[in-house]
Amino acid sequence: MISQRNLLWLIPLVLLVTFPLWRIPLASFLTPRGGYDPAYASVDTETHNFTMDKVRVQQIHSGKKSAEIRAENARTGDKPDEYVMTGVDTDIYDNEGEITNITADRGLYNVETKQLTLIDNVVINKTKDKQSLYTDLLYYDDEKRTIWCPGATRLVAEDAEINGGSLRYEVDTGQYEIGGRVRSVIEGFSRP
Repeated sequence: MISQRNLLWLIPLVLLVTFPLWRIPLASFLTPRGGYDPAYASVDTETHNFTMDKVRVQQIHSGKKSAEIRAENARTGDKPDEYVMTGVDTDIYDNEGEITNITADRGLYNVETKQLTLIDNVVINKTKDKQSLYTDLLYYDDEKRTIWCPGATRLVAEDAEINGGSLRYEVDTGQYEIGGRVRSVIEGFSRP
């Protein structure tokens, strides 16, 4: 007698025993139609691979020119929106149109985030205030209008020299924030 419990074991057994009979029609039904071209499997992923000489990038913030980045040459980086540059010379404009010039040996520019990273022998010159800043790593964010130097920095002004562990600069307000261990030498300073 066939009960429900026996039927539960009987169905998989019948499928297993009759497998040679229904395997061929099922396999031909599930076979993909059309041919297979191996060229479809080899997709070219290097679509942004180029090098440019004498590069100039202008950034516009709130309808005004906020920065101009010049480089001896630039090439595409590991990320699709990133350019690797050498011989970088940058001008950053504040709200009054005053220029802060930054030079560096190497740099990375991300088109999507509008962030510039400058590496090795970074020199910032503010000719209006007669100030120069020296560091090895600098991040400039055009959206936030900030400069961030996470490593050791040296700020040289007309009558002062300030050495610090890091530096943050707000372009719009002109405010410096020097962090870490700060050492300063100020000439012509008299006690009150």
